Amino acid sequence: MEASWLLILVAVTLVAALRGVPQTGRHIILLTFGLLVGQLISTLRWQSGIGAKGMADAIYYLILPWLLVQAASSISRRRLRLLWPWVVGPASLIFLLTLSLVGVGLFMLVDHPGFPLLSGVVAGTLLAAADPSWSSQLAHRQRSLLVMLEGEGVWVELFAFAGLMVLNQAGSLSSLSGAEVGATWVRLLTLSLLLSWLLSWLLKPLLRRNGALTLPLAYLVFWGTERGLGLPGAAVCLLTLLLSLPQLRRIPTAPVEEGASLGADLLVVALGFSLTLSMFTERYWVMLAAIGLCLLARGPVLWGIVHWLKPPLPAGAGALWWRLPVHGPVTLALVLSLPVSVTAWWTIQSACYGVILFELLIQRPLASASVSDR
Repeated sequence: MEASWLLILVAVTLVAALRGVPQTGRHIILLTFGLLVGQLISTLRWQSGIGAKGMADAIYYLILPWLLVQAASSISRRRLRLLWPWVVGPASLIFLLTLSLVGVGLFMLVDHPGFPLLSGVVAGTLLAAADPSWSSQLAHRQRSLLVMLEGEGVWVELFAFAGLMVLNQAGSLSSLSGAEVGATWVRLLTLSLLLSWLLSWLLKPLLRRNGALTLPLAYLVFWGTERGLGLPGAAVCLLTLLLSLPQLRRIPTAPVEEGASLGADLLVVALGFSLTLSMFTERYWVMLAAIGLCLLARGPVLWGIVHWLKPPLPAGAGALWWRLPVHGPVTLALVLSLPVSVTAWWTIQSACYGVILFELLIQRPLASASVSDR
């Protein structure tokens, strides 16, 4: 048996054995396991058989589609229809602020020819891709807040998926004007929406007859769109699922939830495996800057909305809204699957890892404690 398969088998076994452990504790154990294994392999110079490109492709094409099915099937369409202005407005503003502050902030802070503006914008787009999946347990009693968080996630992810395809294929922003980037972005989103509408129209009869086809069809849409049509497969897959939402209620929820949870936990192991000591010794200031910029882009905006615009949230939910971490497994999957060909790939990952680790180890436990005190 190849070393890579043995490592994957051990990781899956550990994830399955820890299913009953609370999420925060489980993630810390999995993160530590991945970190120890990665450092041991690096120190002893073992050939693990796991390359950066192979792991990135496996995460993007195998784990991400399952996470999207889970995200689309869990959202409440009825509540989302009522709360959509409170979802689209704040989510769009925070997406643009995060993209701008992180992109320009990191570019100015690094101030090195090896870190062009394009790299800063890629980091900003990754961190603007909100995914509240790991915070949903903290807001499960606040149905309106949960729908607003889930709605924000799917809304901004659509923009992030298309944006990342544009940016990853661009050689340099200096060779492209802002108008060209924006036009390409809009073109990809428009084509994705039209294709998703057509696919949902074709797939609804199949899903109505057999909900178990949802997962294989989602993978087929994802792979076919990405590899065959050159469109953002994640965006088309998510849009198709959302447009087919009434039929998604027929799918077996237990396998989807268990598979998504397994995939998310494996991503935490992969995060630990990918961490290196040099990230903390050479790029700690990039991590700290990314954390501060993300907090600055989100916290004040939501605090102002809660205190001045009074969204339809129950007492206490508004204060929780701006304190919850929002970078979950979809965000982590996008970061881990970032192509190594992207300029300053390692620095971009370091910045994103810093934000995700901060939320995992500090922000989420603090938010959980505040919920427990209520």
